[in-house]
Amino acid sequence: LGGDMGLPASPRSAGGSPLDFWSVCAKVFMLMFVAEMGDRTQIAMIVLATRHDPFFVCFGSIAGFLVVTAVAVVCGDWLAGKVSERLVTLVGGGLFLLFALLTLLQAAKVIHSDL
Repeated sequence: LGGDMGLPASPRSAGGSPLDFWSVCAKVFMLMFVAEMGDRTQIAMIVLATRHDPFFVCFGSIAGFLVVTAVAVVCGDWLAGKVSERLVTLVGGGLFLLFALLTLLQAAKVIHSDL
């Protein structure tokens, strides 16, 4: 994407052999498959498929995921030219830990209120 948007080509887009294409596709597929398995979205799609035509639910789910993923990829490509990968990793990890802490505090509050 970088070269197409007027940005200099990044080292990650250099080469572009068919092997690179399938290697990246396989990695992304496995990452998404493992990360999304059992996710709340998947549970929601199961429920929707019991109430509506499964084909329509599948199509809507794929369309929604396509848009969300496209936005993430475009933003990631733009962000790669602006900040270091290390900073993105640190901020992402920090947010993950913050959300984990907030979830634990919320769970502790629920447990405490049930006593």
